[in-house]
Amino acid sequence: MRNNKSIISLLIITILCSSNIVISATFNSDFSDNKNLINFSEKPSLIDNIVKNSSVKIEYPLSTLPVIVEKGGEFTVRFTCDPFDSVYAYISTSYEPIVDEFWLTIGEIWYSNDLWNMNVTIPYIVTEELYNITILLDQNDILLSSSQQRAVSVVEEFTDNFSFIHLADFHVGDPRGLLESIRESIGMKSIKRCISEINILNPNFVIISGDLVFGQLYPREYSKEYKKCYELIQMFDVPTYLCPGNHDGYRRPFEDGLEFWKKFFGPHYYSFDYGNYHYLSINSYDMSALSRFAFLFIPLNWGGSIQDEQLNWIEEDLASSNPDLTFMFMHHNPLWETKRESLFRKSYKNRENLLDLIYQYGVDMVLAGHVHFDNVTIVNETTYVTTTTPSSSYSGNDSYWGYRLIKIEDGEIASFNYKEPKFSIPSYNLELTYLSRDSAEIVNDLETDIDALVKFKLPKDEYKVDNGEIVLTRENEEFVEIYVEVLVEKLSTLTINVTLKTATEQN
Repeated sequence: MRNNKSIISLLIITILCSSNIVISATFNSDFSDNKNLINFSEKPSLIDNIVKNSSVKIEYPLSTLPVIVEKGGEFTVRFTCDPFDSVYAYISTSYEPIVDEFWLTIGEIWYSNDLWNMNVTIPYIVTEELYNITILLDQNDILLSSSQQRAVSVVEEFTDNFSFIHLADFHVGDPRGLLESIRESIGMKSIKRCISEINILNPNFVIISGDLVFGQLYPREYSKEYKKCYELIQMFDVPTYLCPGNHDGYRRPFEDGLEFWKKFFGPHYYSFDYGNYHYLSINSYDMSALSRFAFLFIPLNWGGSIQDEQLNWIEEDLASSNPDLTFMFMHHNPLWETKRESLFRKSYKNRENLLDLIYQYGVDMVLAGHVHFDNVTIVNETTYVTTTTPSSSYSGNDSYWGYRLIKIEDGEIASFNYKEPKFSIPSYNLELTYLSRDSAEIVNDLETDIDALVKFKLPKDEYKVDNGEIVLTRENEEFVEIYVEVLVEKLSTLTINVTLKTATEQN
């Protein structure tokens, strides 16, 4: 759809007049010929009737490589586009029944390495949440747009007390889970259950150490599995960060897994910060296409490898940062040689060199997967943690489906085991059930207390809650969404009820 000058002028006036004003629930219908209000939670692409152009694409932040930023903080949006006249940006809450939108303040814009770079600032009035980001570009009186879902996480402030989840071996499309439970493997129920439990725990973010898909069954498998995996990742209520594993990167006839990774998830390796805590995402299946070749069910190599170019980047990244703690996550644990995982007995390339860098720069924790069991090994004051799978076959007599909660307290790694000496949290021990629109029940069958988050959508009014604390409310003209934090003791069931405040309580 072509847009005339009046549409562009209206957009500019709106931005200038209300750049720090929240717009609730829907976008103004004047922006399109469609007079029906757009439901952003159902259409995360955001504005369907604005011109789409494949040359306009946000490259950062992404749904699978988000930015976490404080209120009032600044970050850089990188995107591809032909030359344009002007650009605007806003964020909108992701997959929530009540949608808030905030215009971002545009700062410096420059072109470098075939990408446009644009500094944007988060308004102080933005609520803590996970947001989509949209950029709008005026290009010769045509309004173009690009969006990324779940790409911006806004926090009140960074602290030295936070938590994150470590997952590994997601394995979308893997039939081996049938060996453990047919009922829970069909329809990827075990993966969905894992995500729902993590959402109850509400960590600050999630890390997934490779093997997001399977890629080893039938021709053109990657095109289906990557798409389905991307859709499943949208179910997380918190930011997600990924690195590739061997199953994600096989070079098969007619398709290359690592090319699909770029298309759906982004770069093969990168780093990010959570406040003054630094994380490096490593591609430990970094090898030539020929070495990654897989014919039918048989790959030539499913072990580890890191090429010199990536190793140099790792050293430069570690040398240029000075964080309180440094974390590294990858698929193949560098403590373990993988020569037996190659038909030609190729060693884990640069494994020893990587270990030297980990020691030299004092990396605090290295997170890995690949083997489908839990392990914790401490070498030279670095903790190497391997986490089991949430959905594939077990390896070892003490394996099970699970995920790992890692807590940082007062700037130190406080805990990372559900049970000593190595075990992650077993799946199928947490469940949230809504008894009605104003009542919910959490079952905690774990042998530890948990902090949980429950959300309620109710008619607009003033409310109170028992057995918990209201930490956030968001509203529009008709409804209010209430965020409730609760403590659920081990091996117990907790009911949370939301009730109307009395007139006296409201005053």
